[in-house]
Amino acid sequence: MNDKGVVFNQNVKKIAFDDEHYEMMMSRYDDFKHVVENKSFYYSDLDLEKKRASNIRTKAFKKLDKLLVDFDTNFSNNGGKLFWANDADDAKQMISDILSQEKVKKILKTKSSTLEEISLTSYLKMKRIKVIDTNIGDFVCSLYNERPYDIQSPATHKKTEEIASTYSEQFGIKENCNAKQLTICTKNVLREDMLKPEALITGANFLVSNTGTIVLTEDEGNILKSMSFSPIHIIVAGIDKLITSMEDLGVLLPLSSLYEPNKNISTYYHFINSSEDKKIFLILLNNDRTEVLSKEKQRNILSCIKCGACAKVCPIYNIIGGHIYEEDIPGPVGSILSPIINGMEESAHFCSLCTSCGRCNEVCPVNIPLKDLFIENKNDLVKIDKSLISERFFFSFLMKKFRSRKSLDKHNSTFKNFELKQYIKKKWGYKRELPRFADESFSEYWKKNNN
Repeated sequence: MNDKGVVFNQNVKKIAFDDEHYEMMMSRYDDFKHVVENKSFYYSDLDLEKKRASNIRTKAFKKLDKLLVDFDTNFSNNGGKLFWANDADDAKQMISDILSQEKVKKILKTKSSTLEEISLTSYLKMKRIKVIDTNIGDFVCSLYNERPYDIQSPATHKKTEEIASTYSEQFGIKENCNAKQLTICTKNVLREDMLKPEALITGANFLVSNTGTIVLTEDEGNILKSMSFSPIHIIVAGIDKLITSMEDLGVLLPLSSLYEPNKNISTYYHFINSSEDKKIFLILLNNDRTEVLSKEKQRNILSCIKCGACAKVCPIYNIIGGHIYEEDIPGPVGSILSPIINGMEESAHFCSLCTSCGRCNEVCPVNIPLKDLFIENKNDLVKIDKSLISERFFFSFLMKKFRSRKSLDKHNSTFKNFELKQYIKKKWGYKRELPRFADESFSEYWKKNNN
């Protein structure tokens, strides 16, 4: 196992038996189950709608080269300026050049998994550019100098009391504020910066090829307010965001907010078609997406619309939490992408982060077969001979045992229990009890009861 895998396992051991963390994650899971149950009634045939969404995304990938050319043409005709970034470094350099050219020293930033993917905040801070997070969850994380914990709820790991104490120290408000009061305080702190921004940087939910339209969704209104006053708008979006036409949004937008708590749909949809009153720069990011698209089966993972549902039902994510992954997309999606993008040598440990329970398949609004993609990655791992030597040895030993009744019955239960302990105790976990063999084997039981 490589160094990253060793560190990952060590971190998992620390968090896996943290009772307080586990209770917090289970509370999130219980809340999400209620959301899923309630939202299933909003569609007469939810499975059919998921299939439609899957078909829309699959067809877009098959003609992506054409969609990219059409979008470039239409977006440029609308007055926007398009840049093509091969990787994260290219994208960050382009952003830096734009900000330098426009003499921007302070920039507003909204919640975006793509911006997290390229580690933009730390880069801009290194360039002495002040970054102000306008999403409340991201703003809270920035106070602790932490990356978002969850794709949808960045500060879900922080208790209200903990945030209240920090706000009291930072902004001089009274202690013991509730969540509503903290939200009002955050908006008051951000108001001045949002009313007089130098520039704004966002991600994008979808890019519509035949109109050159950029689609953004949000719940808080921070993007709308920031866009209204900002003279410069920089957008960073992956090439996987392309869809064919506006008609596709009728399927995709409601599904993207299917699991929003207490709401039927997202509060705000923004459609950016022209740049008459401001400068709009779009950076189209590849960053190994073409590598993922070259995989016949795993390419389906790029259909993800970042709803976060798979992570909320994943038993492994609910044990170890978001920060342990050390990926910009924690949970099943990041675990599938990492071995493809970063290579099996570096990310083999992600292949084991699946119990094959299939819950992620059930809740995915665009029918991504996440469980099957984990299996594909595991197959690739075995094919290139990067699986752990200890695992190969153990399963080879196990198969020899199972193929022969004589071999299974060769030793008594005491010896079998000793063998089991020697081989898998470390993998099973030092805090878990191993199952024990019965004193009498099935073969012995059958012979005794049937003469």
